[in-house]
Amino acid sequence: MSKKPENVKELIQQGYLHLAKLPAKNDFLLTNRKLDLKKLDSLDAYHVFIIAHDYDAKTPIMLNSLYEKLNFNLRSITFVVNPKDIKIITQALKKDKKCFAGARGVGLKEKIDVLDKLIPEDLKSSNIIIKENSKWVGYNTDSEGFFISLKKKFSKIGKQVKGSNLIIFGAGGVAKEVARQAAREGANRIVILNRTYSKAVEIANELNQKYGQIAVGGGEDMIKGYVLDITIKPDAIINLTDKGSDGKLEDYSAFAVVNENNEKESINILKKLKNINPEVVIADIVLPKSRKSKTLKLCKDIGLKNLLDGVPMVVNQAVPAYMMAQKNYPKLHPKKLTEEEVLKIFKKAAGK
Repeated sequence: MSKKPENVKELIQQGYLHLAKLPAKNDFLLTNRKLDLKKLDSLDAYHVFIIAHDYDAKTPIMLNSLYEKLNFNLRSITFVVNPKDIKIITQALKKDKKCFAGARGVGLKEKIDVLDKLIPEDLKSSNIIIKENSKWVGYNTDSEGFFISLKKKFSKIGKQVKGSNLIIFGAGGVAKEVARQAAREGANRIVILNRTYSKAVEIANELNQKYGQIAVGGGEDMIKGYVLDITIKPDAIINLTDKGSDGKLEDYSAFAVVNENNEKESINILKKLKNINPEVVIADIVLPKSRKSKTLKLCKDIGLKNLLDGVPMVVNQAVPAYMMAQKNYPKLHPKKLTEEEVLKIFKKAAGK
């Protein structure tokens, strides 16, 4: 039996980490299209981003563009992993002396029990991890990044988050933190709809206990009713599910269940939505290689105008993460950047 892995190289060799193919600037470990693990030894340190399935993640192109621009001998490397292996992977990354930070994508953010500490302590999911005094410390910058982009979109149409009515599709790690942030921002009503009804209700109950009766949880069978509600019209509908992401769900819209009638049912709902609520903001954090998710494609085809993709959120959430790494590892980041400088580099790299 192989000994437990203690670093990135051993995790790769034992089959726990698989280099992601779809993200741009994630080919550092390749020589003539083949893995060259000796390249790990040439780096001063590395940032490891793990995802549950391959997709066009923006983390590598943003961080690696910055490292190249500043001539830092660092690299961000993205790997596809099996969520069942998260404990083994986390323990190995903690022991790896060259791994100073990491990030986690959809399907892994709720795996917080493997972390040593959460800041703040009541986090329900973590997308950013910084190694601090040999401890793996989890943070969440997703909700902060998302609301920066949502507020900008709202401001263009004369609205604000405070007093708004929001519908959230999904009840995973990102959805939990976005719903909580929406409550903190003063949203009037938050509807959480999810394939697993109980998960949506759990989030709603938590919000109601802390903020009063502002949230409702329901199943996917309730999408049409809430989206087309003419009494309490949604100001924004936010997709935080995997529908439309690269892989098995790329041809599905978030406005209907995953079946052969998904597109037809979605178009029917969207046509009615345009007639009764044409100013509604449709936000989708999914970032497929095609650059526009099935959900946003259908919205555009129907004629809905206020659309928000996931790039601004990804860029905005990455800035505070970089600032934390810069603060904790000054020797690895000899040239200190401001948030504005980091944001500029990230925006250019992400094509936004």
